[in-house]
Formats: sequence, structure tokens, C-alpha cells
Amino acid sequence: MFVWSIGFFYRHLSLVLLSLIPSTFRFIQMWNDLNTPLWMEIAVESTRVVLFLLILALMHRSGFRDVFDSALWQRWQRSLKIELERNWPVTFLAQIAVFIIGLYVLMNTTLEWLLNPAFMKGYMVLLGMEEYDYDQVYTAALFFLKNMSVIPLSMVYILRMLGAGADTRDK
Repeated sequence: MFVWSIGFFYRHLSLVLLSLIPSTFRFIQMWNDLNTPLWMEIAVESTRVVLFLLILALMHRSGFRDVFDSALWQRWQRSLKIELERNWPVTFLAQIAVFIIGLYVLMNTTLEWLLNPAFMKGYMVLLGMEEYDYDQVYTAALFFLKNMSVIPLSMVYILRMLGAGADTRDK
């Protein structure tokens, strides 16, 4: 399911493009030490809500408007009930462990490794940013990458774990 989540997210260009909004705003916020207008935070959180709803619609192979129809939510409720009955507690807890290890530990470790000084200072030279403070660039880049990977992948993984789209699988 971990690999499936990665494939699902990056296979849908609409999800990737939508994720650029909170990623870019987080980059700007962190670049400016959170000294940014409140509307940016509102835009980040609002975009995440839309991203969540779009992921849910795509998992159910429905249009975005369908998330405002009770039929989709009823299908998901039935799927959730089936998934919990089938997987509780062993498989469900194992999925949570994979989520914690795979998405949080592995992804965050990978991002921090990619942004270590040996790589980052090289990137900074390539981008003509060598005069900037490494910590400022590191923090802004880390938040950008997390918003393009860890956060949306977490949404996909958890929704899938909770049965989203189970009624459309293998059709």
C-alpha cells in the first residue's frame, strides 16, 4: 500500500499541481521566517482541504463535485466498515506501523539526506544562491519538499487504509 500510495499520487497530475500551491507558500513562509500575511496560511490550509477532497474523489473514480453528494460518503462509509472488520486489529496496526516507518521516518530521513550541507551547498552554487544562509535555504526547501511528498502521500495512504476507493478496486 505504501508503494501504491506513491504511484497513485504522482500518477495524478492534478494532485501534484495542486500540491504546488501549499508547497510554494510554505517555501515563502519559511524563507521569511513566517513573517508573511495571514492569507498565505489560509491558502495553504484551504488548498489542503481541496487536495483531500480531490484525492477522495479520484480514489472513488468520481468527479470532484461528487464529494458534495452523500452517495460518495455512503460508499466510503460502507467500505470503511468492511476494511475495519476485515483488518482490525492486526493488519490495521501493521498498516499504521508501515505508515509511521515508511512515510514519516523514511521520507523525512530521505529529505534531510538530500538537503544535507554536502548536497545543498552544491545546489545553492548551481542556482546562484551561495550568498544565502544555508539554514534559511534548508528550512524553506525542506518545507517545500514535505508539502510535495510527505503531506499528500499521508492523505493518500490514510484514506486508502480507511477504505476510500475500496468499492472501485479491481473494476
